[in-house]
Amino acid sequence: MCASRDGDEPGLPEPDPARLDVRHFDDSDQRARSDRHDVGADGQMHLAGDLASARGADERARLVRGMLSLVGFSELAYVTVRRDAHGEIDRLFFANGYRSAHLEPGWFEAGFHRRDVRLKAALTSNAPFVWDLHSITDAWRHAGSPSSFRPAFDALRDCGACCGLMFGIQVPQTSLRAIVSFASPTLHADWITDGVIAQALVLGLSVHQRCSATVRALDRGDAAKDLSDVQMRILGFLAAGLSDKEIALRMQTTSHNVDYHLRRLRQKCNVSSRTQLAFLAGQLLTS
Repeated sequence: MCASRDGDEPGLPEPDPARLDVRHFDDSDQRARSDRHDVGADGQMHLAGDLASARGADERARLVRGMLSLVGFSELAYVTVRRDAHGEIDRLFFANGYRSAHLEPGWFEAGFHRRDVRLKAALTSNAPFVWDLHSITDAWRHAGSPSSFRPAFDALRDCGACCGLMFGIQVPQTSLRAIVSFASPTLHADWITDGVIAQALVLGLSVHQRCSATVRALDRGDAAKDLSDVQMRILGFLAAGLSDKEIALRMQTTSHNVDYHLRRLRQKCNVSSRTQLAFLAGQLLTS
């Protein structure tokens, strides 16, 4: 896996592990309700129903392992990431029932995600990304062979992840994006046909349908904990559809002060628009 050049790209700061807020949740924490934004094909709905009706985490794990075996992969990882206003990942949600050594917290804490072409594709595109060690090595060399990513190849080989498939799913009205990753010890990815991709998408979207509501609730709860009484009142008025001027009249303050708090709320809740903040306010106040 060695390359002739060994220089890091200039201008990219070293990762700060302390900035990463890593959360884990158990299968028992997951809500039974489905996220209607994520309902897809009939196959996905049936499999999601099977996962929801399984009698406990062990039975769900057997269902997933059986489907993985049928598709041809050995590992499945599901993680949801949150990015800050600069696009940097600052929070990770790991579902304990869908974890794999090939995409553990350590991958992000080591800063590998900043050089990982698979993750870059999953964060920016809805198309599935098929890879093997040869293809990502070529991409690494094309990027100048940054030495900070060299240990990543050993980490993948050590856990038997030599090829796979990764895709991302945006969680509506949030800055959250779910990453679904499949891995196999097979050296080349030429066996990953359109049919294999379709089956993997059904499985991955079914897992996402089961987990996404819980992740959204956890993220909303984290946002609500840090809000003041004034901010909660403003969110209530915003969710009710009031304008800045109307909120100011209700709170006996100025529109400028309301605008200041709304800007702070957008920053704190990690949303970019008034519409997204109003949507989040409605969910916070009804959860």
